Amino acid sequence: MPTRQLVTLGEAMLRLSVRPGDRLEEALAFDVHVAGSEANVAYAAARVGLSAAWVSALPENALGRRVVRTLAAGGVDTSLVRWEKAGRLGLYFVEMGAAPRPIDVLYDRAHSTMALAAAGAFDWAGLADTQFFHVSGITLALSDSSREVARRAMEEAKGSGASVTMDVNYRQRLWGREAAAEAVRDVAPLVDVLVATAEDARDLFGADGVEQLQAALGVETVVLTLGAAGAIASRGGTTVRRGGHAVETIDRVGAGDAFVAGLIWGLVDGSLELGLERGLAMSALKMTLHGDLFRLDAGDVAALLAKDHREVGR
Repeated sequence: MPTRQLVTLGEAMLRLSVRPGDRLEEALAFDVHVAGSEANVAYAAARVGLSAAWVSALPENALGRRVVRTLAAGGVDTSLVRWEKAGRLGLYFVEMGAAPRPIDVLYDRAHSTMALAAAGAFDWAGLADTQFFHVSGITLALSDSSREVARRAMEEAKGSGASVTMDVNYRQRLWGREAAAEAVRDVAPLVDVLVATAEDARDLFGADGVEQLQAALGVETVVLTLGAAGAIASRGGTTVRRGGHAVETIDRVGAGDAFVAGLIWGLVDGSLELGLERGLAMSALKMTLHGDLFRLDAGDVAALLAKDHREVGR
């Protein structure tokens, strides 16, 4: 059996957020959180009990150490992280919007250590020693070398018998639609489970629904997230749909990553249906927390799924 149940690969950053109602250009102080799509997935998976590792390249300085300490405190195995003298830790700034204003994000991540990392820097045998391997389209977008690292990781994991999961996770401030679609199509033959928002499926691949996206990319299992309406999945000619949960949103950033962690949790237990249910529950719960990380546990997920909760927990 593989040593780990999940390994993820990607860049970590520090997120600097202003209070709701404040503007970035006027902020006197920022809330600081560790962030990064694949790091978020590994953290959420570890919190609910999976054996999860995160692979990346970090600068050998105080900010890099902050990332590792934060993830390790949540139970993530960071032993495969590569420490480098070159590059920097990326930052991103968040202005929390309230309807009708959307969230506004400003990236400061150019020349990050992960974006500069070469394929030869990583322990491929250690990375591939897993039941599931996960990466997102953000890692494909960072740089040509990062895209090469991601593809090599997918090949190594697939060759070792792992199931490869991928979140399309299109970020228009990192690259254009055509480049993103081409990159995803290029690695699609290596992917066993693909996750995308309905918006990304439409804008990148012209797919109106889960079956169209599955046909366009040839992936065995495709999951579309539908916002408040829940999620739908297609596998082997069978379609499964689950509804979402009512949420009083505090912070929606990272909710998609929490969904992916819950999906993989269900797949580890052999159930796509359970994966949708756990993913939607974890996504909803994440939106009640500040920051990108899912700082709850399996008991909180079980309570929501069982509807065994009270307004006052005492």
